[in-house]
Amino acid sequence: MVLVTGASGQVGKHLLQVLSARGISARAWIHSKRNEEAVLAAGAKEVYIGDLNAREAAVKAMEGSDTVYFICNTANPREDEIGAQLIETAKEIGGITFIYHSVLHFLLSDMPHHKRKQGVEKTLADSGIPYVIIQPTVFMQMLTPAIQSVKHGGPFVQKFYTSDQTKMTYVDMADYAEAAAEIIASGAYLYGTYEFCSEGAYSLTDMEAIFSELAGRKVTSAFISDADFLANAHKAPDSYEGQTLLTMFRHYNANSFCGNAFTLTQILGRKPVTIREYLKNALQG
Repeated sequence: MVLVTGASGQVGKHLLQVLSARGISARAWIHSKRNEEAVLAAGAKEVYIGDLNAREAAVKAMEGSDTVYFICNTANPREDEIGAQLIETAKEIGGITFIYHSVLHFLLSDMPHHKRKQGVEKTLADSGIPYVIIQPTVFMQMLTPAIQSVKHGGPFVQKFYTSDQTKMTYVDMADYAEAAAEIIASGAYLYGTYEFCSEGAYSLTDMEAIFSELAGRKVTSAFISDADFLANAHKAPDSYEGQTLLTMFRHYNANSFCGNAFTLTQILGRKPVTIREYLKNALQG
C-alpha cells in the first residue's frame, strides 16, 4: 500500500491515477472530507482524513503501508518540520520506503520553499531508511492561465519572463506521475535522487513563437503584476505563501531555471512530452 500525502492536489491526483492504472493500491491522505470523492475518483483505494501536522495522524495513516509518498502543499511554511516528523514516524514503524516530492535545484536557498525542501532532503538522507528523492522542474500545467488566454484570442499571460535572457525548463505532470509510478513499482531506484525535466530551455521569444505557430496568429506576452498574481492565487499580499511565490518568480526572472531530460527519459523509456507537444494538445482540447 502506497500512502500519498497531499493527494487532493494536482500532483497527487495525477499520481493516484497512474498508480491505479498499474494496479498499485494507494491510500490518499487528505485534510478535509470534501476532497474524499475527488481522490476516490482519481483511483485511491482507501482514504485517510487527518491533519498532516499531527504525529498521531501520521501513525494511523501509515498503518499497513510499505511506501510513503510525501507531497507537501506549495509554499508550506512548515514543510521541513512536517517532513522530519513523517520521516521519524516511518523510521519508528519500520519497513517503509519514503519517497519525497522535492524540487529541481533544491540548493537555491534564496527561495524559501527550496530551503525548506533542502532541510527535508538532508533529514531523509541522514535517516537510514530506504528513500527516493524526486526533483521536478516547473510543471507545464502552471501555464494553464496562459493557454486559456491564448485560446480566447489573448496574449501569453505569464510571470516567468521579464526579459529574453531568462530560460525555463518544464515538465508535464503526466510524465512526472508515470515516472514516479515506475519508481514505486520497480524498486530499483532506492537511495537515488532524480531530476524530472522535459527537453529544452525556453526563452520568452521561444514561447511566443510556439504559441504563435500553434494559434495561427502572432501571440505576444503580457506580464502579470504581483498584485494581480496574488489576487488570482487568493493569497494575501503579506502572507508567507504569497511572498514565497513572488520570490520564486523573481528568481526565475533574474536567473532562469533549467534542467536536463536525461534522467526522466531513462525512467520513462521514451522522450518526455515537449512543451510544444503539451501546448498543442492543450490548445486543441
